[in-house]
Amino acid sequence: MYTITDKEFHSDNYGNHNYLNDWPMLYILEDGKEAYIGESTNVKNRMTRHRASQEKRDFKTEHLVYSKEFNQSVTFDYESKLIQLFAADEQYVLTNGNAGIADKNYFNKTYYDDRFSNLWDLLRKKKLAKHTIDEIVNSDMFKFSPYKELNDSQREAVEEISFYGSDKEKLLKLNIKHGQ
Repeated sequence: MYTITDKEFHSDNYGNHNYLNDWPMLYILEDGKEAYIGESTNVKNRMTRHRASQEKRDFKTEHLVYSKEFNQSVTFDYESKLIQLFAADEQYVLTNGNAGIADKNYFNKTYYDDRFSNLWDLLRKKKLAKHTIDEIVNSDMFKFSPYKELNDSQREAVEEISFYGSDKEKLLKLNIKHGQ
């Protein structure tokens, strides 16, 4: 179901695969210590922009993840899952700056959720991840990860706390509103 292609990050030689220009894909950039996880519908253009970026110049390898069953909803979802798991796996220090991505539903999500572990197993075989999903999910690092997806009620609580700030009277009213 998944194909992972590894190549030198600073090379722009991708071959003639049409899906590199117009198909939703995932990618992992890494240098052995740090990693960046992303998704794109035009990975060739995205890698060109990344190579020009000061923050990403030190990456050595790109790992492109392709599936003929991907759509953009799936790659957004998988990107979020990978960020969470990579952060808790601790093989790499993630340079992604997008914490707290919302968990969204989409067509056939259960189907893709059931197959995500196959992708994780492939990443472990390629030595891009150390631990199983079960080991990670049961770890404290995962439970308290800043990259964890927020459900709608959690996101609402964060937005309300941000709005009320440190005003104790307003926070007290917020607690009463939520029955606490």
